Amino acid sequence: MILDDMVTLKDRLCLIKWGWYSISMATGGIAVLLSRTPHQFTGLEIIGKIIYIFNLAVFLAITACMAVRFISRPTALKESFRDGNESYYAPTLLLAIATIILGAEGYGTSACGPWLQVALRIVFWIYTAISTLSAIFHNWYLYHLTMASQQPFPIAQLLPSFPAMLSGTIASSIAGTQPRDQALPILIAGVTLQGFGFIMSLLIYGEYHYFLAKHGLPERAKRPQMFIAVGPWSFTALALIGMAKEGVKAFPSRYIISYADPISAENVTVSTSDIALVIASFFAIFVWTMAFFHLCVAAISVLASTRMFGGTGAPPMSVAYWAMVFPNTGFIIATISIGQVLQSPAILWVASVLTVLQVIMWLGVGSATILAVARRQMLWPEDAKRGIEDNFG
Repeated sequence: MILDDMVTLKDRLCLIKWGWYSISMATGGIAVLLSRTPHQFTGLEIIGKIIYIFNLAVFLAITACMAVRFISRPTALKESFRDGNESYYAPTLLLAIATIILGAEGYGTSACGPWLQVALRIVFWIYTAISTLSAIFHNWYLYHLTMASQQPFPIAQLLPSFPAMLSGTIASSIAGTQPRDQALPILIAGVTLQGFGFIMSLLIYGEYHYFLAKHGLPERAKRPQMFIAVGPWSFTALALIGMAKEGVKAFPSRYIISYADPISAENVTVSTSDIALVIASFFAIFVWTMAFFHLCVAAISVLASTRMFGGTGAPPMSVAYWAMVFPNTGFIIATISIGQVLQSPAILWVASVLTVLQVIMWLGVGSATILAVARRQMLWPEDAKRGIEDNFG
């Protein structure tokens, strides 16, 4: 008997897991990247807005499918958090929301009235609270269940703290359009959570490199996930430069400095924002190098598995491939930020070339995902796959 007649659309939709939000993360990231690419041309903003609106539709579609899954089987929600291969990817929901907030700032500011700044400010604080609580309780829950023993590839452990870290990126994006008295606490909160996420990632990096040194490269199917390691370095670099740049307008000239030396307030010409921008820029360059290193290691590892380079074949199509988009988008935006602060046309042109390549990557992974779903290589029950193979050889 051919089992494909027994698999309904609802059955396929119920196979969508938390990791599918990485599609929305990647798509929203591309929209943000196009709004920030240094060499703009006529029509690029419209293209970016179309991608941003498309991402909203993708996000809502994935959310609807997840709702169908959890409503159809009430135990599925609990099981998703107890599954070592899925629980770590639940934070991709918050990461997808972060890209929506960033896109709203990038494309909505010029088209909407002052109400958008108020709305973004409110959304920022809500997102900050939820992502912080999520990082605390989700990490505790994973520790409680010793979930790492079920997740053989440690780089996924970065994800529970990632949404909180993106609060810094959001702060760097929205602070510039906020009143000074509102921008200052937003920037302080952004620095706080950026530091939390970055330090948490450093702890995971130690285990990640120990794993690679002891066990070698992961299996082919997990190698695209190695690009996750690019994210924390990249988003820290772009967030710190962005927040320091916005601090030029938000920080009082003697902010913090006057606490230690209140007498010389009139004699010193160097402001707090000047110091912050210089330190942030050099630290961003420092961590950008590590992002580049992890990007190269991940790319070589994926290429080494292909037949072209003597491997056994490229990894089969899966949601893991979307990890090749979102972290790399952060790397390119960080490169743009460094090029701007250093006033380097060469770096900005490199970033523009990388933007084109990244859009091609996004289109390629998106097309491959659509084909895999159509060919029943994704979102298809394993028992049905075996039945089809038995009937069609």
